[in-house]
Amino acid sequence: MWKYLPDILSGVIVTIELALLVVATGLAAGLALALLRSLGIRPINWAIVLVVDCFRSLPPLVVIVLIYFGLPSAGLSPSGFVSTWLSLALVLMSFSEEIFWAGITSVARGQWEAARSTGLTFGQTLLHVVLPQALRLTIPPLTNRTIAITKGTALGTVVAVTEILGQASSAMSNSYNPSPLMMGAAAYLVLFFPVVVAARWVETRFAWKR
Repeated sequence: MWKYLPDILSGVIVTIELALLVVATGLAAGLALALLRSLGIRPINWAIVLVVDCFRSLPPLVVIVLIYFGLPSAGLSPSGFVSTWLSLALVLMSFSEEIFWAGITSVARGQWEAARSTGLTFGQTLLHVVLPQALRLTIPPLTNRTIAITKGTALGTVVAVTEILGQASSAMSNSYNPSPLMMGAAAYLVLFFPVVVAARWVETRFAWKR
């Protein structure tokens, strides 16, 4: 374990970088699509629903393989890291868009009407009245889904991403010993257990109180 500890630690750094990129881009894109969908432009809404449903239907591993091995035929050759990042971000985008959209539509119609009656525009009503309420409603499902998808960074090992599982599997193959894999599992636990605890605190602290 001591011999391969530096490899596992380098894998932890790659996993953290990948997870942060996935969360930032996935949630931002999902929120942007939900806000765009709230404009009520039917052709755009149909396109959003189609894209979102496609990525919700595909397993993340299939998306990774399609991007990594499929895009080169179109003249693009993303690295394993970029392929994993884009794949997980697209999957998170699709789920978070539906969660954000459910939060927006769950706000009572009277909130819209009351805000508009004070002279606020549609955009001001959406950003300053509806969205703050919707975000509080989306916290529990959003945190759970985000954690579930970011743990999928381990799938990057199939496209040679040197994250925790990739480093642990390589070390186990070289040493003919399962100890590096056990150390990798411990690294995942150390990395994601505080995230789960923090998510539970966020749910309790900021969830909508009825």
